[in-house]
Amino acid sequence: MLKFVLRVLRFSGKYAARLKLSFVLSFIDGIISSVPIVLIWQVIDGALNDTLVHDDILLFTVILVLSLMLRMVLRYWFVLLESGTGYELCERERISLGDKLRRLPMGFFSEGNLGHVTSVITVDLPFIEEMGMDALDKVIGGFATSLIGLIMLFMVDWRIAFISIAAFITAYLLLKALEGVSKRQSPIRQRQQAELVSAILEYVQGISVIKSFNMSGEKAKRIKDAIDSTKDHAIDFEVSLLVPTLLYKLCFAFGTTLTILTAAFLAIRGELSLSLAIAMFMFIFSIYTPATGFGSLSSQLRIMEAGLDRYEALKHLKETEDSPQAAAITSHDIAFENVSFSYDKDRILEKISFIAKEGRVTALVGPSGGGKTTIANLIMRFWDVEEGRVAIGGTDIRQVNNDELLSRISVVFQDVHLFNDTIENNIRFGKSSATINEIVEASKKAKCHDFIMALPNGYGTIVGENGSLLSGGERQRISIARAILKDAPIIILDEATASVDPDNEIDIQHAIGALIQDKTLIIIAHRLSTIQYADQILVVENKHIIEGGTHNELLSNQGRYASLWEKRQKAGGWQIKSRNV
Repeated sequence: MLKFVLRVLRFSGKYAARLKLSFVLSFIDGIISSVPIVLIWQVIDGALNDTLVHDDILLFTVILVLSLMLRMVLRYWFVLLESGTGYELCERERISLGDKLRRLPMGFFSEGNLGHVTSVITVDLPFIEEMGMDALDKVIGGFATSLIGLIMLFMVDWRIAFISIAAFITAYLLLKALEGVSKRQSPIRQRQQAELVSAILEYVQGISVIKSFNMSGEKAKRIKDAIDSTKDHAIDFEVSLLVPTLLYKLCFAFGTTLTILTAAFLAIRGELSLSLAIAMFMFIFSIYTPATGFGSLSSQLRIMEAGLDRYEALKHLKETEDSPQAAAITSHDIAFENVSFSYDKDRILEKISFIAKEGRVTALVGPSGGGKTTIANLIMRFWDVEEGRVAIGGTDIRQVNNDELLSRISVVFQDVHLFNDTIENNIRFGKSSATINEIVEASKKAKCHDFIMALPNGYGTIVGENGSLLSGGERQRISIARAILKDAPIIILDEATASVDPDNEIDIQHAIGALIQDKTLIIIAHRLSTIQYADQILVVENKHIIEGGTHNELLSNQGRYASLWEKRQKAGGWQIKSRNV
């Protein structure tokens, strides 16, 4: 248990001094907690020997009141130092973890780690925050009370003291066994919780698809299995602790019984005064009760240690390496030079090279899964290339500070994410210092001002979780407004008009045209009609760029692009035919 205290001190960093001071206060509080028993002994001794006088009672009362008042002051400062530190400490770690997450490669988030991260933030840190400081109090207070009690027992009678020492030694050995069981079971418990959270998140996030395909029962089975498994492991955890915890507590029960019998025997033989024997009957409980609680506390500490293990493993994940000395970017041509990249063992891009000129439009087209979005992600350093390099203005982006790099890029994703906040704040996310006039201007360019003003609260309307209260086209236009507001020199549009109705598509294309003046624009598109006026169209397929040129040049080549164009034209004219045809 003392190892856990030392670990928390290391974990607390700059708050360690405050925790150490709280330990001192807790130790002093443990000493003062013995004052009432000493006073009771004096009162009983005086009463039995007929030496108790009025002045003694008055003095004992004053001492008792003063000790209680002093304990109140000590507890106040202890709670202020220890519990307050716990909340500040976990606040610091949450902010630190948020900063850590944004610097992790995107591969971490695509490997099924959402439940793991969510459990750390919603289960592990709150458990440490709410239970950790209280556990430290019980550990320090329990050790202080037990140590002081043993010293006092030696001052009373060495035989009674040796009984207590034997009880503590036996209990310590049983506690080590108990901790061993807890240490084995706690990581299983934490892992099971992560799997449960992951299953619930998957179900809730996909509920619209699940309901529309009437798959509620089948998909709910994973949650039910996760809940059943969590229940089974929780029961196993408790059952595995049952016998060692019972033996541990019985150890102190036997110690209490032997102490009382020994004190009574010594009193009968005249080797111990009756008043002191009675005091021992009460005092032994104040020594053993805190230590008895260590049995239940042990499993809590192991759970917290498992939580700290999981949290620290997350904090030590390798981040996308940031350049300590940010290289200057003087222009915004984007160059891919023999770039290769794989997800796990699946090769996605193979030695591709191209240049997207500043102030020009470069469109990426091709079949799904061909690597178009991967190219955009590599520009933003969501992943790092395996071979070759990506350069902006001739500078390898790995030599550019991440914050500096991303400040130069605005992105409109195909899957738009809005925060559960006002429309105004969602657009302001592109530029935190923006005024409302700047936000309105960006909204007008993105052709979303009119529908925003038609809402009951206008720009103050809450959009719901992930923009659920808005249509797909409305969400996408707000996302475009956010990118316009940022006014970065590099723009990446990943199917930016995919959810926009035909009436607004032309308006948004005009807005984008105004946005990209003197900027580098990368467009990922499946609707080829939206990019036919691009300065450069690259066809990405089978890990390579198989064609490149303008719309007319590629059509005249009669290659893959021409084939895609023809298929898209046919698809654009599809219709439902009569059953009688």
